[in-house]
Amino acid sequence: MKQNLFRTNVLSKRKRHGTATVELALTLPVLAVLVIGAIEGASMIFLRQALVQSAYEVVKESVRPDGDKTLALEKGNQVLSFRNIAGTNIGISPSDVESLDRGTPVTVTVTAPSDAKSIIPFGPFQGKTIEVQATMLKE
Repeated sequence: MKQNLFRTNVLSKRKRHGTATVELALTLPVLAVLVIGAIEGASMIFLRQALVQSAYEVVKESVRPDGDKTLALEKGNQVLSFRNIAGTNIGISPSDVESLDRGTPVTVTVTAPSDAKSIIPFGPFQGKTIEVQATMLKE
């Protein structure tokens, strides 16, 4: 009788281990996709925020009364290089910020490929371009 109880406990433990293994096999890929997706999404948020900061720095320098386009672009590129973002493009409109009248809006557009901060070679952000704009009035 005691031997049957022991055998039943051993079989019961094996079934529980087998069930846990099957559950792990089913849920692990889903958890892995969720974690990688969250990291990829956070990377894209980081990239967008870096572009916003760069655009803000460029437009802020451009609209100053003694604003210089070269210095403005240098500040914007500094922000991007500190964050290790490559392949960006910074545009200022109108381009001749030094001769603008006071109160004229200046718009800065910063673009970067989403691949610049992507951690996986495939996914919903692959091959996209992220673009941000910042506008201020000339002082």
